[in-house]
Amino acid sequence: MGFPLPDIFNHFQLETLLLGMLIIFIAAVIKGSTGFGFGMVAAPAMMIIDPILVPGPLLVLAMLTSFLIALREWRNVDVKGLFVAFSGRVPGTVLAVLTVSAIPLTLYGIIFGVLIFTSVLLSMTRWRFTSSNRNLFIAGLSSGFMGTITSIGAPPIALVYQHKTASVIRSTLAVFFLLGTIFSIIMLFIFDRFSMDHIYISTLFIPPLLLGFKLSNVIISRLNAKIVRFTILAMCGLSSLALIFRSIMELQL
Repeated sequence: MGFPLPDIFNHFQLETLLLGMLIIFIAAVIKGSTGFGFGMVAAPAMMIIDPILVPGPLLVLAMLTSFLIALREWRNVDVKGLFVAFSGRVPGTVLAVLTVSAIPLTLYGIIFGVLIFTSVLLSMTRWRFTSSNRNLFIAGLSSGFMGTITSIGAPPIALVYQHKTASVIRSTLAVFFLLGTIFSIIMLFIFDRFSMDHIYISTLFIPPLLLGFKLSNVIISRLNAKIVRFTILAMCGLSSLALIFRSIMELQL
């Protein structure tokens, strides 16, 4: 007798599943190469495909990519900065979970899209931040709030670390997001916003994620950073605007 599959696996049509796998593959390549960008590429597109994919399953997948990068580059972690930033991530996550629990589902898509578009604007800014304890705490707080709601928590913390070496950025952000996503998942579970169904869903996308990360090991030194950054921001910005427009239209129906 075969092991029965959870009913949630019947939720997706084949074309939806394949499109989602392609998105996760691309996001994993970018994340593995740059240390961030997984949520910015995947979250708005996955939200448009099916809202059930965000934030729960995407947080699980983001946690896995962060673990793989941390395992590869843990020697370069900025331990002191990581501690300060994560101390801000904790209250930011709690605030995000309370917000998700309070807002009606009909408004979630609009708030989700606005926060993602805000992350694009933050990523485009030319502001220069030092990695002071105050800035790290504020960045961690903002990252916890945005990351828990949208699965995109990189822009605030990346702004503070933007002038560090690539290896420090990748490794420190990886450990920060590994710890942060675990805490976000725990808080979402406590507030009944995360279940085993979300874990089951995430397993469908692990193969393309691992394939994308494997490819990133090959092309990590060959990518043009400016082109990758522009592509991520363009994809994320257009997707967030499309999501806002669709959500507003649904409210009017």
